[in-house]
Amino acid sequence: MQLIVILLSTVSVLTFLSGAIVYFGSAKAERAKSAFYFLAAIFATIWMTSISLFMVATPEQAEIINWRVNWTFISAIFLDIAFLGYGTWQMKYGKYATSFFFILGLIISIIIALHPEYLYSSIALANTGNSVTMNMSPLYFCYVGFFGAIVPVIVASFFHQYLKKRNKNRKNGEIMTMISFGLSSLMVLIFNLIMPLFGNWSLIWIGPLSLAFTILTVYHTILRYRMINLSSIWLRIFSYVVVISTIAIIYMIVFSIVFAALFRGSTPSVEVIVLNFIMILFFIALIPVLNGLTAYIKNLISGQNTKQSIAKTDNDKDKNGRTANDA
Repeated sequence: MQLIVILLSTVSVLTFLSGAIVYFGSAKAERAKSAFYFLAAIFATIWMTSISLFMVATPEQAEIINWRVNWTFISAIFLDIAFLGYGTWQMKYGKYATSFFFILGLIISIIIALHPEYLYSSIALANTGNSVTMNMSPLYFCYVGFFGAIVPVIVASFFHQYLKKRNKNRKNGEIMTMISFGLSSLMVLIFNLIMPLFGNWSLIWIGPLSLAFTILTVYHTILRYRMINLSSIWLRIFSYVVVISTIAIIYMIVFSIVFAALFRGSTPSVEVIVLNFIMILFFIALIPVLNGLTAYIKNLISGQNTKQSIAKTDNDKDKNGRTANDA
């Protein structure tokens, strides 16, 4: 469980940073499109965080668990609205569609926040896994119907942009975005809507994780196909963050596997995980210092070798000079 939480947390950081870099690094003419991408990244981060907190919640946290559960439903709504705005806001019909779904999603979200009992009846926190008992109420069908309506609109909007654009790179970016969003929406449908109805909440992390990878895929299309023009300094910053986070993820996965193997299936405590995560970031931060120290040592060695070669050359000259004089 802790490994899943680590994975969600790390990916959520990457998701948020990708949105921030696109927004602050984009040109003013493309600020609206980048703002919707940033909003999608923000709500994806909130969704992953709330699901992570729900999965690791203990019975002692029963009094504060409701807001975590509520945010898992609410953040998913605004995540799709932001995706719709990213794909369609530049067109007239996109503004109408985004505004309509925003009003509809806001109404559903307010009802969930004020009357969550309309959506679910109880929350079970147990060592075997946390779960929520859903109510087959009108609010539930409105919630499911909202996604049943907005997801096809988003997919169709990307496909429409694919057909409309003449630039080959832009067409490739739109089709890649459409495919990744469609696949992640299918994952959300299976693991976050259908399976919880049958009492299986153990795999709800797959939905937000797949959608986070969709957002990162969109970021990849922004970079590769120039869907949004970004300044180079922001790209370098994010590249460093990606490398550091990837190393940290790989290290934590290997650490958790080795820990479970050594201690017969037990998982490390949160304190141990946090400590290891901080230490790996610390050692990664030391890499530039170690590279500088290595370069300094090489310079010392090469400088010493240069001095020795100069001294040897001078000695050879002196010997050759004395030989010539003797002759």
